[in-house]
Amino acid sequence: MHERPTLYLIDGSGYIYRAFFALPPLSTTSGLPTSAIYGFITMLQKVVRERRPDYLAVVFDEKGPTHRHQQFKEYKAQRRPMPDSLSQQIPYIHRAVDAFAIPVVKCEGFEADDLIGTLALQAVAAGVEVVIVTADKDMFQLLSPSIQIYDPVKDKVLTEEDCLTRFGVAPAQVIEIMGLMGDSIDNIPGVKGIGEKTARKLIEEFHTIENLLACVSDVKAPKVRALLETHGEEARRSRELATLVTDCPVSFDRQLFRLGQARAEALAALFRELEFWGLLKGLQSNDGPETTQRPAAAGRRAGLCPGRDRVESPAASD
Repeated sequence: MHERPTLYLIDGSGYIYRAFFALPPLSTTSGLPTSAIYGFITMLQKVVRERRPDYLAVVFDEKGPTHRHQQFKEYKAQRRPMPDSLSQQIPYIHRAVDAFAIPVVKCEGFEADDLIGTLALQAVAAGVEVVIVTADKDMFQLLSPSIQIYDPVKDKVLTEEDCLTRFGVAPAQVIEIMGLMGDSIDNIPGVKGIGEKTARKLIEEFHTIENLLACVSDVKAPKVRALLETHGEEARRSRELATLVTDCPVSFDRQLFRLGQARAEALAALFRELEFWGLLKGLQSNDGPETTQRPAAAGRRAGLCPGRDRVESPAASD
């Protein structure tokens, strides 16, 4: 991979939480929590410095319900509200992305995962290879010869072979596994009583949930067969909930996502405010990746559906 230009799509919402829970508590002398901000910024720097993408965007969830909440009111219902110590950091993370001059993609009614899936497939169709920066297993369904997953914490690139290792099936069948086993993180129920091991065996044999339910009499284990006969519709619904939407109203634009010049003065001001002295020293002594990302743009650019989706270019001034 990477013989062609490469687009990196960062799961911004997912990584905010990951940075928050992975790092020890950090704060300024005034008491402002900063661990998630620091983790997010160092991740951005690692991606730009070491991976050197041709195109880059950070994708965030928008507030409010999505189509999955309309389908299943209990979707993600078990999740606790964002901790105050994290919510205080969100504006600074957005300021950091803005100062790095990295485009931000959001779309009301769609999750970041769906936007990433949509942009990834569009980019591949345009002859661009894609790397998704995430730790979300939902993204395994997108893996292909032209789409990989990158985990900057483990510094590991995941491919179709890793999907076979992780789930025992090809990427296209990951949603079949998840439809059966469910996903406790997103409160997708699956079929209660069927775990990942059993789900893998069933899909390896029957390939899809629809084929499994059509041939349920061929399932050898009586208990599993009874569960499928009773909860077949839950399996179908869970599969649908786990399937990424890849026709969201956003579009991949080479010019908009191309890397260029970041705003060093804005970064320096932010690092001083947050007391990130090490990052500030690195910024002042390095004219490299931190300040060679994307030309500053005047204002914001709207996407395909004004008022619903947004592809934002950072402002030219603070």
